[in-house]
Amino acid sequence: MTSSRSDEWPRRVAILGVGLLGGSVGMAIKRRCPQTELVGYNRTKAKRDLALKQGAVDRTADSIEAACDGADVVVVASLVDKIADLVIAAAQAAGPDCLITDVGSTKASIVEDVSRSELAKSRFLAAHPIAGSEQTGVLNASAALFDQKIIVLTPADDADSELTARAKRFWSLTGGKIVCLSPQDHDAYLAAVSHVPHLVSAAVSRLLPADAKSLVGSGWRDITRVAAGDPDLWTAICRENRQAIRCELERLIGDVQQLCQLLASEDDEGLHHWLSEAKVNKDQTNEPAA
Repeated sequence: MTSSRSDEWPRRVAILGVGLLGGSVGMAIKRRCPQTELVGYNRTKAKRDLALKQGAVDRTADSIEAACDGADVVVVASLVDKIADLVIAAAQAAGPDCLITDVGSTKASIVEDVSRSELAKSRFLAAHPIAGSEQTGVLNASAALFDQKIIVLTPADDADSELTARAKRFWSLTGGKIVCLSPQDHDAYLAAVSHVPHLVSAAVSRLLPADAKSLVGSGWRDITRVAAGDPDLWTAICRENRQAIRCELERLIGDVQQLCQLLASEDDEGLHHWLSEAKVNKDQTNEPAA
């Protein structure tokens, strides 16, 4: 039976920034929708050629305008502090029925900045797939990266319901599970479950004495895994979500001070309780997506 026009959507997807996440979006969509044409844009020809070689896109474009021409969906996959400008540029280049979405791990400032352009606001539905790796680049992209992972959509308060429905449909095609939050709740929760843990991982890595490097084992490697992430990416995340991150760091400081007091007072019973509470939290929580 011939598919209807609706069943063929999206016919063309533009990806602005074909790296780990952008490349994985392309591969995931192609796995589910082999008829969809994927157009990739990166600033450098070398990155565009690599995206094509890796099969993350079907063809590349050397400008945002060329990439977005005729696209049903545009996915912006850049550093978070660049996303709003790229969304606005994409809205000016794409057609009136184009859905524009993103993969940024901060949301409130992006949604606010995009809302200053009525055109962009009418086409943009912010998203954050909670998936990824300390590894970067399209060489690490995978069609399975989003399988069963949470994808948070953060529509603005006055977002069009049809636009939200299209965003849910698109992101479902990647294999992820859709959750909707306000941009502000997203940033507060992600500060607790992602952004501060990354900074803690980096802090633990910084604590390592040079003479002790030969002694590190699996525990140290586990807790510092994400500290290997791209400093440019994480500086941008902290800049965009600094208030929520500071609030969570203050909570962490209070907990560390409590721990120091337990050790100083030789309160082993209190220490055991502190550790037990941490274990219960961990045991009752599903393993994080990435």
